[in-house]
Amino acid sequence: MSLLDLIFPKRCVVCGRFGSYLCEKDEKKVTSAKSFCPMCLKPAIGGTTHPKCKGKLSLDGLICLFDYSTPIKEIIHELKYRFVKDLQEVARVQLKKSKRLDNFDLSSFTLIPIPLSSSRKNWRGFNQTEILGKLVAQKLKVPFAPDILVRTKNTKPQVKLARRERIRQAKGAFQVVDQKKTMEKNFLVFDDVWTTGATLKEATAVLKRKRAARVWGLALASSH
Repeated sequence: MSLLDLIFPKRCVVCGRFGSYLCEKDEKKVTSAKSFCPMCLKPAIGGTTHPKCKGKLSLDGLICLFDYSTPIKEIIHELKYRFVKDLQEVARVQLKKSKRLDNFDLSSFTLIPIPLSSSRKNWRGFNQTEILGKLVAQKLKVPFAPDILVRTKNTKPQVKLARRERIRQAKGAFQVVDQKKTMEKNFLVFDDVWTTGATLKEATAVLKRKRAARVWGLALASSH
């Protein structure tokens, strides 16, 4: 045990038990998310958007890895608001154990994390979605491109907003830096949590207006 562990001992993010950030008992509570169409939210094989739901600028599909419930909910919260660095390793382990991505061939895709505004990133000091997205890209062995999309306006934290307000404030929130990087290419747009999907849908529309080929959403967790 290191001196740091003695001064600041690790405690389970769920029950508070000392020893690790996720105890064996609470780790067993991790549940995989079910597949659904990102447009109508009804069940869909592999999360592929139903043909009748698909539009020119819509998501081609959605992959959510876990349910947004204990302990994944607590892990994301701690990363987002406290940035306990060691929790990256906890997230990495859970990603390694997850089988949700095993049946997808995503080798032609590039992963883009949803960006924070520069002011919020400077205030917080990091973008947890970028940190988690990099872990997912490493698991998938796909390119990671945090510099393709930028956020062009400050938005309120989504957790405090109703569905209609989430959709409204997502409009016009993103911009492609260089169209040459998006033309005829496939992307996975990554966010930490899927709630209404407003953020991922807006980012997808922006990419497709810049002639991206296929765009799938990818979320660590889903509250649907």
